[in-house]
Formats: sequence, structure tokens, C-alpha cells
Amino acid sequence: MSMKFLRRGVLLAMVVPALLTAGCAAGGTGQAMKGAASPASPTGTETGMTESPMPGETGTATPTETGKGSPRSVVEKFYQALASGNGEQAAKMFTSDGVAAVQGQETAEGTQALTELFKGQQGGGGTPSIEESETMGKSAFVFASSGQGAEATRGFFLLMKDNDSWKIDRYMSNSAS
Repeated sequence: MSMKFLRRGVLLAMVVPALLTAGCAAGGTGQAMKGAASPASPTGTETGMTESPMPGETGTATPTETGKGSPRSVVEKFYQALASGNGEQAAKMFTSDGVAAVQGQETAEGTQALTELFKGQQGGGGTPSIEESETMGKSAFVFASSGQGAEATRGFFLLMKDNDSWKIDRYMSNSAS
């Protein structure tokens, strides 16, 4: 098994139980993804969480940087591309084998399928509120929400370090209600 798939599996094994626990703790009201069960402050800044390192790595995970080229900025650029109706640019934010699962749409895998999916989302996106962002070696995750009322959505992003830049590898989005 390649190290890439091993890292993805470990990251999912760390994140999915936390999501389930947070969802149960929020009583099924959707508050977990809105930040009620996350350690992020109301303004969306991190609080200094640490996690165990990925296998074979030393040190601890650190909150994702907020500078240019950080996982957080990649997600913000993704939302900007969606808001401007630029599906091609949104798809370029992904790894070549990236996957997106958007509520009400078929799961898209690979650059061509992602481009088609995001072209169909013209005008979507908006300004995101980053609820939580965490870097773990060459992997990161970001929880974000955008829109308000009936138009509110929430997104979960898994990102991978590709050379010196971050790319979205997995994305899941659904309505907040």
C-alpha cells in the first residue's frame, strides 16, 4: 500500500469518529458543523489544538496557517472561484484524482468530472466562514460554511500537500439545515 493511501486512511480514521461524536453531542441540530462543537473561536480563528503526528512523522500537528498558500487560503480561493462561476478554476484547486460529493449531485472524481460539476454551480460559493482548520504533516482538513438561511451550506475538505502547495483531495458539501 502506498504511503499516500495510508495517510488518507489514517486521516479519515482520525476525522470521521470526531465528526460522529460532535454530531451526536450537538443533538442532531447541525451545530457540530457550524462550530458549536469545534474548538474554533466565533471569528473562525484556531485555538491552538494539537493532534498526534501521522505515522512515521515526528512532532505534533499545528493549526493551519492563515497565509497565502495555506490549506485555509486554498479553501477560500475555491469558494471565490465558485462565486465567480469559474468551474474550471475551482477544479484546478483539486488533486488530479480529487473527489467531490455535493448534496443533490453525483459524486465527481477527476479533473474533468470536477470541472463539469462546478460549472453547474455557477454563482454558488460565496464568502466562507472557516469553522476549523488543522494541518497534520502533509495532510490537512478544513470545515467551512457559507451562505445564510435556506441557502446555507457547509463543506468538509481534506487537503494534501502536493510538492510545495496544498490541493483539495476530498470535498463534501451539504445544506446546513
